[in-house]
Amino acid sequence: MLSEEEDALFESEIMVAAATVADLSTKHVFFYPYGCVVFWGLEPEEEKFFLDVIQDFEEDSLSEEAQERDDMNFLYGSKTRLYNDQICLATSSPLEKLSISFALAQSTKLSALELRVEETFESTRAHPQELADTGHISLSQTEVSKLIGHLFIVKSSVNLESDMLSCPDFFWENDEWEPLFRHAGKYLEIDHRVTVLNKRMEVLDGMFKMLKDQLEVRHATRLELIVIWLICSEVAMQLIWNILIKDILGFFPGGNGD
Repeated sequence: MLSEEEDALFESEIMVAAATVADLSTKHVFFYPYGCVVFWGLEPEEEKFFLDVIQDFEEDSLSEEAQERDDMNFLYGSKTRLYNDQICLATSSPLEKLSISFALAQSTKLSALELRVEETFESTRAHPQELADTGHISLSQTEVSKLIGHLFIVKSSVNLESDMLSCPDFFWENDEWEPLFRHAGKYLEIDHRVTVLNKRMEVLDGMFKMLKDQLEVRHATRLELIVIWLICSEVAMQLIWNILIKDILGFFPGGNGD
């Protein structure tokens, strides 16, 4: 979250960047607090200029490989609709573009989260198979805890980002544009993808719980072996003291049996 001073600086920088864009009345840029930006009609060099400007205001930036980019063509027609990776606009109103941009930004953010979950699947899928094949796993308690923490971060990113799962506040006062937002979200299958993503994370939850339980069993087994070893050591010491040292070797003949 930017401070008031940072917010003012950000606005100033964006205004400077906007001044370099030709035909500003037909080109639009929308920024979203969860790390997404939507461009309408800008040239590649103009897009890069904006992205360079906002780099100084980024927090927890993704690597270039983890960033998601979706491209769609747009045109004007008699009815607003999305089809075949194209957007048909019925008006030249920036609010129409903004309404669709909310859904586009959510979809792109969701794609980044889907990639993170997929990477988690790929990095952990061998562990249940290892447990099935060998009866044990090579991960430590710390490593499993890190995996669970990573999953929690991804899950929180989906469930705690209010704009990701609910209708943006913008439509409370501009409800005439909400059907367009819903239409774009349906085309991009946002609700279905969020449901699938949460189910996949539930599977990961179950897998990590299984791994953690296995490590706890292994830890408990080691503690039992330590206790058994200590008892055996105590018995052995008593035998050596009472039988070998006192009875056979005859040391401490006047001592008691303690």
